Amino acid sequence: MANSTGKNLPDQRRKGLAFLDELRQFHQSRGSPFKKIPIVGGKELDLNALYIRVVSLGGFAKVSDKNQWTELGEEFNFPRSCSNAAFVLKQYYLRYLEKYEKVHHFGEDDEDVQPGNLKPSLPIGAIPCSYNYQQHCVSDYLRQSYGLSTDFVAPSDYNKLVLSLLSGLPNEVDFAINVCTLLSNESKHAMQLEKEPKLVTLLLAHAGVFDDSLGSFSAVFGLDWKEKTSRDFNKFWKDVIEDTEVQDLISEHRNSNTPGGEHMEERRRRQEVLFHPSREPGLGDAEGQRVLQVALILRNLSFEEANVKLLATNRTCLRFLLLCAHCTFISLRQLGLDTLGNVAGELQLDPVDFRTTHLMFHTITKCLMSRDRFLKMRAMEILGNLSKAEDNGVLICEYVDQDSYREVISLLTLPDVMLLISSLEVLYQLTELGEVTCSKISSVERSIGT
Repeated sequence: MANSTGKNLPDQRRKGLAFLDELRQFHQSRGSPFKKIPIVGGKELDLNALYIRVVSLGGFAKVSDKNQWTELGEEFNFPRSCSNAAFVLKQYYLRYLEKYEKVHHFGEDDEDVQPGNLKPSLPIGAIPCSYNYQQHCVSDYLRQSYGLSTDFVAPSDYNKLVLSLLSGLPNEVDFAINVCTLLSNESKHAMQLEKEPKLVTLLLAHAGVFDDSLGSFSAVFGLDWKEKTSRDFNKFWKDVIEDTEVQDLISEHRNSNTPGGEHMEERRRRQEVLFHPSREPGLGDAEGQRVLQVALILRNLSFEEANVKLLATNRTCLRFLLLCAHCTFISLRQLGLDTLGNVAGELQLDPVDFRTTHLMFHTITKCLMSRDRFLKMRAMEILGNLSKAEDNGVLICEYVDQDSYREVISLLTLPDVMLLISSLEVLYQLTELGEVTCSKISSVERSIGT
């Protein structure tokens, strides 16, 4: 058996070497390493073949009980001069393979079991005090023997957070989001989203904003979450978004597929506004607090250069930030605009995605024309950062109207240093785009003189 020949010999040798590597690692981890393969009858003992044969007969204990070691010695074709081959095989198996057999074949914990003895059986219904995770791990040797794949994706540092968010269990989700909040505030060891991009999608799903391409997310975290926890994020966004243009971003799963679905939805919303009071911000608003947590996490992560590019390319994240930017909750609006300003430098406007591009400039114009100093500064910051990407120039020239240029120029006359600096910066970035923007700036009355 050990001396079998033929075209399968290279394959057997490869499996034998893989087995020896696995066996060496096993003994190394248990403080019983070995360097040399035992010699029997003048040649190395094939530990792989010995292990396979003994396991096929039921394992070390059964072979010993039936005294089959002599038969095994004959199968390995040892020289007749080797009279103690059976005893030697048993001793070498006990030294090299017996513990390995218990762990990898029988799935036992070898710490409390003496060599050669059966593991004491537990009473029916009893639960073992220790859990042997090793019994679920398939070694490289076995994977190669049965033709299984050995190419594995390295586990992410945030794999447990992803599993907790996927579970949908309230305590698990709350714990995972609290951990993400703490990690996003960490300066030395900030979260690196590139290691687990799915983390952003899952966080947004728990805020009621779903990836359009993943319909199952909206079913699980939308409908099921609403039934199990009484949290209706779809209703939350409808209550806090007053801009009719932005309301289209709230949900892609409406009742419009039924006759009169849109009219019924609008009628129901008007009745809610008429007969129910508006949401009261604070700790009592479970949906608002969860959305605020997610917005805070994304805002903190957007200060890390490594995370900005990933956030900018996530269209679901962009939808969430636009919703926050038009929210009636002041804290959410500030977080949304802050994050938009941070990621705008890497944001590539998509001319095909007309709705999102239109709403981006709609947000900039609305903030710029407001009477709020913070909103004006954020609008100019976002517009200036968008101008840094060359491919955005065509869309900026098309969407930014003359009134917006006139408003920015007028801010230069105000006795406010921060507004003055913001205005000069955005004008500088716009002039970098070329002749079209320069002509629009110069066409504003008294702009050159100012």
